[in-house]
Amino acid sequence: MKNLLFDFNDLSPNGKAAKQVSRYFAQAGSHVVQQDVSSQVKRSSGVSYREMTLTFADSQKVTMRIKQTGDIYQVLLNGKLLPIKNQDSHADAIAEIVKAMDAGRSKYQKLLAAAKVKLPDGIRTAAPKMKAVLTEKRDALKSAIAEVRAQIEKYKTGSIAA
Repeated sequence: MKNLLFDFNDLSPNGKAAKQVSRYFAQAGSHVVQQDVSSQVKRSSGVSYREMTLTFADSQKVTMRIKQTGDIYQVLLNGKLLPIKNQDSHADAIAEIVKAMDAGRSKYQKLLAAAKVKLPDGIRTAAPKMKAVLTEKRDALKSAIAEVRAQIEKYKTGSIAA
């Protein structure tokens, strides 16, 4: 017997199925911080589906593609396809997803930390001005050091009476 949570026609971010999915994930140890259900029906490989996207506290994302029958058609974990053995039992499928999330958590966090963020064009940093200011200070210090060395040489040669 199938243990399904989803009713294809009644999928919504605030619906009964979304709340149950959040509860199952919380029981498995992963807390959903944001969820979204696409309103569009998509079609791929002859299968019509809708997507439910869940974002977790550690910023991992799970996208479940749900068929019209209420089965989970595909699961994407952080944008990569994740094969699920228990498509007919959603509680078991969620346990599989959480296990995969736990296994890849450190790798995913390293990828997030290494990702470079490009600043939008409207945001300017102080780095160019700071570089000019520091270059100016450096040049001033170089000239001051040169003056002091010149005075030391004058004292050494005895050209200035002490």
